[in-house]
Amino acid sequence: MTNSFSKIPRRWLGALAGLIAALMLIFLGFWKSAFVGLCVGLGYLVGQSLDGDQTFTEFLGRLFPSR
Repeated sequence: MTNSFSKIPRRWLGALAGLIAALMLIFLGFWKSAFVGLCVGLGYLVGQSLDGDQTFTEFLGRLFPSR
């Protein structure tokens, strides 16, 4: 199975994520949007660990690299 997202440039995926975030802020408000974002992030981490791709600490190490 080929990954169809790999053919889309990342700048367009980022623009789409920004559009979705802006619409959520307009229609839901800040706190509800933050809660949705937190749930999506936690779901991503759970799915990633179930796939065996990397651990949570590896994810945090990549997110906040040491200087």
